[in-house]
Amino acid sequence: MDGQAHSDDEDSIESGIPPQPVTTTGLSRDRTLFDDWLRDQRADAYKSIRQSDVANESTLITSSGLRDAKDALIISSPREYQTELFERAKEKNIIAVLDTGTGKTLIAALLLRHVVEQELEDRRAGKDHRVAFFLVDKVALVHQQYRVLEANLDFPMDAFTGDSIRPIYTIEFWKQLCDEKTVVVCTAEVLRQCLSYSFISMDQINLLIFDEAHHAKKNHPYARIIKDFYATLEKDDSKRPRILGMTASPVDAKTDVHVAAAQLEGLLHCEIATVDDPTVFSRAAICKPTEDFVEYHNIDIPFETALWQTLHRMVGRNPAFTKIFTFSRECTTELGRWAADRVWQLWLTKEEADKIEAKTEREFGRMELLQPLAMLETERESIDAVRGAYQLMKDHIFHELELDRFHLSHKLIKLIEHLNNNFDPKLDKCVVFAEQRLTVALLADVFQQPTLSRRGYIAGTLTGSLSNASGGLGMTLAEQRSTINKFRNGEVNCLFATSAGEEGIDIPDCNIVIRFDLYKTVIQYIQSRGRARQADSKFYQMVEIGNYAHRRLVADVQDHENKLREFCKLLPEDRLITGCDYDIEYHLSKERSHRIYKVPSTGATLTYRSSITVLASFVSSLPHPADSIRNTADYIVHNIGGAFQCEVLLPDISPIKSATGRRASSKQIAKCSAAFEMCLKLKKQKHLDDNLRSTFTKRLPAMRNARLAITSKKRAKYPLRRKPKAWCISGCPGRLFVNIIKLSNPQALGRPSRPLAILTREPLPRTATFSIHFGKQQTSNVECSPLSAAIDCNPEDIDGLVQFTIRIFKDVFSKEFAPEVEKMPYFLAPLVDPHDSDILDRATNSRMIIDWPCIFKIRNTPSGIEWENEQEDVFDNKFVIDPYDGSRKFYTIRRRPDLKCTDPQLPGLPKSSARGLGGSATLDIWSSVVASIWRKSRGKMVRRENLRVVEAELISLRRNILDEFDIADDVQRRCYLVFQTLKISALPVDIVAMAYNLPAIIYRLESNLIALEACKCIGLDLLPSLALEAMTKDSDNTEDRPEDQTSLQRGMGKNYERLEFLGDCFLKMGTTIALFSQIPDCDEFQFHVDRMVLICNKNLFNNALDMKLEEFIRTQGLTRSNWYPEGLTLLKGRKYVSGESHALADKSIADVCEAIIGAAYLTTRSQKNFDMAVQAVTKFVNHPNHKMKSYNEYYAAYKIPEWQSSAPRAVHYDLAGEITKKMGYTFKHPRLLRSAFTHPSYGSIYEGIPNYQRLEFLGDALLDMVCVDYLFHRFSGADPQWLTEHKMAIVSNQFLGCLCVSLGLQRHMVSMTGGLQNEIADYVTAITEARNEAEREAEASGIGRDAFARNYWMREKRPPKSLSDLVEAYIGAVFVDSEYDYGEVQRFFDTHVLPYFEDMHLYDTYANNHPVTLLSNVLGTEFHCSVWRIMSSETDDEDREFAATKVVAAIVVHGEVRESAFADSGRYAKMKVAQKFLRRLKDLSLATFREEFGCGCPVRD
Repeated sequence: MDGQAHSDDEDSIESGIPPQPVTTTGLSRDRTLFDDWLRDQRADAYKSIRQSDVANESTLITSSGLRDAKDALIISSPREYQTELFERAKEKNIIAVLDTGTGKTLIAALLLRHVVEQELEDRRAGKDHRVAFFLVDKVALVHQQYRVLEANLDFPMDAFTGDSIRPIYTIEFWKQLCDEKTVVVCTAEVLRQCLSYSFISMDQINLLIFDEAHHAKKNHPYARIIKDFYATLEKDDSKRPRILGMTASPVDAKTDVHVAAAQLEGLLHCEIATVDDPTVFSRAAICKPTEDFVEYHNIDIPFETALWQTLHRMVGRNPAFTKIFTFSRECTTELGRWAADRVWQLWLTKEEADKIEAKTEREFGRMELLQPLAMLETERESIDAVRGAYQLMKDHIFHELELDRFHLSHKLIKLIEHLNNNFDPKLDKCVVFAEQRLTVALLADVFQQPTLSRRGYIAGTLTGSLSNASGGLGMTLAEQRSTINKFRNGEVNCLFATSAGEEGIDIPDCNIVIRFDLYKTVIQYIQSRGRARQADSKFYQMVEIGNYAHRRLVADVQDHENKLREFCKLLPEDRLITGCDYDIEYHLSKERSHRIYKVPSTGATLTYRSSITVLASFVSSLPHPADSIRNTADYIVHNIGGAFQCEVLLPDISPIKSATGRRASSKQIAKCSAAFEMCLKLKKQKHLDDNLRSTFTKRLPAMRNARLAITSKKRAKYPLRRKPKAWCISGCPGRLFVNIIKLSNPQALGRPSRPLAILTREPLPRTATFSIHFGKQQTSNVECSPLSAAIDCNPEDIDGLVQFTIRIFKDVFSKEFAPEVEKMPYFLAPLVDPHDSDILDRATNSRMIIDWPCIFKIRNTPSGIEWENEQEDVFDNKFVIDPYDGSRKFYTIRRRPDLKCTDPQLPGLPKSSARGLGGSATLDIWSSVVASIWRKSRGKMVRRENLRVVEAELISLRRNILDEFDIADDVQRRCYLVFQTLKISALPVDIVAMAYNLPAIIYRLESNLIALEACKCIGLDLLPSLALEAMTKDSDNTEDRPEDQTSLQRGMGKNYERLEFLGDCFLKMGTTIALFSQIPDCDEFQFHVDRMVLICNKNLFNNALDMKLEEFIRTQGLTRSNWYPEGLTLLKGRKYVSGESHALADKSIADVCEAIIGAAYLTTRSQKNFDMAVQAVTKFVNHPNHKMKSYNEYYAAYKIPEWQSSAPRAVHYDLAGEITKKMGYTFKHPRLLRSAFTHPSYGSIYEGIPNYQRLEFLGDALLDMVCVDYLFHRFSGADPQWLTEHKMAIVSNQFLGCLCVSLGLQRHMVSMTGGLQNEIADYVTAITEARNEAEREAEASGIGRDAFARNYWMREKRPPKSLSDLVEAYIGAVFVDSEYDYGEVQRFFDTHVLPYFEDMHLYDTYANNHPVTLLSNVLGTEFHCSVWRIMSSETDDEDREFAATKVVAAIVVHGEVRESAFADSGRYAKMKVAQKFLRRLKDLSLATFREEFGCGCPVRD
């Protein structure tokens, strides 16, 4: 790219490098080079396109055929098991035995929501308040579980521990808690004590959840709560709370599994429930790590280092040092001599030394009573020894760590080697478990040494709470939480932990777990392994070579886990969660009648039995990323009054999301019924063919490419409307309509002028004011004002007007037309009053404002003003023409009696263009003036020596004054004239000065009139300025940045690009509302498809052609010829032939349609009326799904569904009340609000309420519109690219996720997706901390916490998409509930969104991660290259199967194509090619880049 890094369409983002002039030559050269390259590549283009589809977009898995039903893998989703466990937990007390990471918390959250919703019903009915308890074993887990639950449940809840500063051990506290809260998260010991104090009783509890339930044994608080308080209630007591236990293993010791499990069940009054096929989780998106061993030798014998011996002589007899001496000696074999010495420095801190001194004094104090004198000296010596030991450690110099066997143990070296080979500090996160705190501290210290920290290790520690025996190495709760947050956020990537990290840490992106010290129990093994949650995680166990105990422990644990699995399989049938496939043949045989569907054309038969297989085959055909788990169908079975009903949920990519079967006598048949209903739906919508095979793989690409079904490359010739219809009316008029043409700033012209009038046979509509430019930054608006009253004209008047008009063309523009009154399209006339006269604005008598005397005077002086024998002032302030050279016209200034015609001419008079006068010598005045005559004629001419010399000013050549230009100050236009060949025009100078503006004025007036004619044909009454803007295409690629536009027509005014941007958004909103209103049962996928049919460019293009809109589009700028009137006979002057047609791309015509919609929206926006925009949408989509003619018809088409108007439950009222307090809007339909918070995974079978996807579809379009409207009006000069970039920030998932949390909306969502709760909780923690940090920064800067930077959300990772979906669904729900009041959407935006975007400059860098922008920055700042560009073009080959055009993008660097990529659109093609080139540049040095790409661009500082 010559001079500036840029791309050639609206998706490019400009570099931060200062721009330099771009030459057209460079752009044309690169375009030619790119076209040549594309021609050469065409043979392989189609192949590349198809390969890019497969490699880069999605893999379409198509079933090879329907497998035998017995062999089909039907149950493959964990959600079905989680759902059934939840259903089981509603009915009876259970202990859910599921592996770590398989969704136990989800089951607990679902049960909590169910219990609390029933509690709200009870409270509404006046019953006593009861509370649900989520009990944990460790203090740290209180806050972690509360964080997850609080982020995902919208019920009032609380969390506390025994260390809480609140007065939790009072009756008043618990009374208030029961009145105000519904859920409590706490340690079991807190609840046990409060039960024993009778602060709360068991009948005030409705649910007990025991996390890590295997701890319930002996006198553990779990056991004591059940034994002392639960068991004492009568078995049939309705006040007995429901119990849910959760554990990965019901047994955590080497005992008989059956006995231990029976004891646990008996103690907790529960039944163990688990899945019969644990592999279901490995087949889903629940990741289990790959296990492996790291082997090491341990042949060293413990010994005492020199430092150990020195310290032992000093303090060896002090019992406070006994453990550390033992550890340090053993450490020589476990970690090495360096660590054995280093542990002293870590352990013997100043605080620890002071504690030992105090302890020593206390010990001697007790002994002093027996031997007061003998012990005094010994005490002093002991204390001095402690101080000496501390000073020794403080002064001891540790040399830099060397990774060799002399300093480190083989075990530690193997750990380091293993991490160096398998751990990428930039991508991975690792947890290393060790048994002792000192070991953990030493391992972290080793990896913090420069030798290893330089590799990118960021080490941290996680240990248990502080105690007197911990040696200062314990952690407070706050420190534990801080460490976990740092690990979660990437500030620590290698975490060394004791058993404190085995239970409870939930870090989804931890992918490496290492047991430095082996586990002791199976539960330790299961839980530490479960810390690795990411895909392709690894779990390593360090085992000593030849250590039989290690091998035996590994074997025992694995054997125990296998026995546990076998135990679970041998549980009674009522304890196993089998899904709904269990013994399905038996249940089908018991069913007397079930439906059958036969395809008439093929005879293919769908039965209850085969429907599950057919559906599984269809689901497997849905596209998914190549590296993801395959898609599955999820079945939710609900018990309804003894019968069972099932809802099947398909993945989001599916065209149909859910179907509900009929009620059945068994779960198995209910599932078959749901699958059968889904298959019928799929067949009806033709997603299954006549052989019951999936057609989705064929249909999706065509739908996906519908918007690209027309091309911006293909150009066709269309008729061009050159002149408005008003000009085509002929005949001799008897009356005329006056249109005043005046300047708002006549002084800008630089000389006096006066208004003109255009008189027409029919009244003209009011047209837009526009600007003309006179150079030197002088500008004026031109106002074209039609007067309502016509004037009656007699033949004399008409003749005068004809002569005046023709004289203007003849004298000013050197065009002599025949005076054919019948053919005159319009008439020109001078006005009496000046531009700023009030009379013009309020004229009632149109005739009075016209200067008729001037008109008749000009008619009566056809040859101009005679000057012979006239007074001297005849030459003052006149308009002079050269009949022989139309380029030479003058304004006279005054007579110069001091000059003769033989004096030298000034340089202001140029030589005549082509009259045969050669030489470069300075001519005299006479010769230079007559030079316009041919040489022969000059030879016959006699020089008149007595001619008077007149000083004059040459009138500059006509410019396109619609385009801004400047004039150099030093241009000489003064000259001298003699009048032997020149003529003085009868036209007054002030009229001529105004007449010179006529080309621009008439061109713009005609363009505006033609645009208004187009609007009249369409049936839209647009504002004139907007009508013209919408119809103006000023280059071949109007949508591109100015420096990349080709064939740019300057001075055409605003082009359609901004209006198209706005209209596209309203088109999307209008069609979305229409579809939502009219098709109540349509799912989101079908909505997208139906909307695409309406708004796709192909549809707009075809409808535009039907209206002949292409004729009216303005594509030609002002030229020297196209403003002249047509149809008149030209007697003298150059004849120009105007084009009858113009070339337009299909997409350009579609873009104009959207621009007209945008103009219609703006025309009535100030009245808050969308009717005209709605009419425009109806005109251009021309489809039965959008027939509205006014905005109110949208809501009139909406029929409130039964589920929305049904009586709400207590939980729905409670939700509506919470939202009213929080958001200020009161819902009339609480069930509609509930729908906005219902995740797609939460079946409608539970409450009969659909999920939020339809509302999200609606809200997305509404939010887009309100954002675009704000940016469009706030930044009136911004181009569409800038607007798009900044709109991306407002509507991004990243911001909307932050907004969701800020508003607390995520707490109201109901979901059944495992892992989502933790993802949301993690994000809530991260974004809350980001805001707190922003507030602290603002406070530190002295501007106050409330003035924090609102772009803090950009610092955090992207949130779960469901959060942004909630915001959009809520907007949709408010819109529907308010009966389509768009003002409510605007209020939401103004109140909740706008405060983040008052300063849009905060987001100027938002798009920096855009690949094209990133490439621009990398090339400019790292490689200092400015000669590059990204080119794109549609390929000539179309996708032969789907008739969809592909786009190729290429990067041209210094005249060569360096990289290319194909995609469905220019935007994605450029992103892909930029990403490819960035990868190529990743490891290049500046020198290598310059050599490889031949770059010689100057290197900037």
